[in-house]
Amino acid sequence: MPADRSKREPRATPSELDFDGKVVRLVGAIRRLGPGLAASLRRDPLAGSGSAAFWQLMAKYDIRATEQYLARWATVVQAIAILTPKGRKPEKASPHDGATPMGRALYEAEITDLRLSRLLSARGKTRRDLVIRTCRRLAVGQAVRFDLRTLAKFVVFENDRDSRWIARTYYSSAAQAARSSKGETP
Repeated sequence: MPADRSKREPRATPSELDFDGKVVRLVGAIRRLGPGLAASLRRDPLAGSGSAAFWQLMAKYDIRATEQYLARWATVVQAIAILTPKGRKPEKASPHDGATPMGRALYEAEITDLRLSRLLSARGKTRRDLVIRTCRRLAVGQAVRFDLRTLAKFVVFENDRDSRWIARTYYSSAAQAARSSKGETP
């Protein structure tokens, strides 16, 4: 019997209603990958051996990205893989911490105002490249954990609301640190 075509296909543009859950599930799946597949995702999810793992994740979590969104989702997957601790330990820490805003994590990792400004104002491929560079820088230091749902929205939706939230939490953290260093109370 032919498939019922009257049923509507899920939207190719991700909705924010199911977006957060998909990102959190992606983080968990990438965290559980073997070292080889995780390394291939860190290099390029759309090429070589990373491609198979990327497409499996996209299918498993029903992320139906059009061409416009495909490179954005690949950047999200690559960023998560970069931020995920390396190794075979199945209990390795998740890079996702829903209680730590991305802006605070960037401030605490000593990302400069200039780098932040460039990141937040960039669009398209430039934004995706800067996100990957920033994640590589974060991964070199101590284990940086933050709300990866914000990172994913920043990359996929490219809206000003997410940029403002990142900036607000970055500069709030900077102001709080300045008050603390002067001995002031908030």
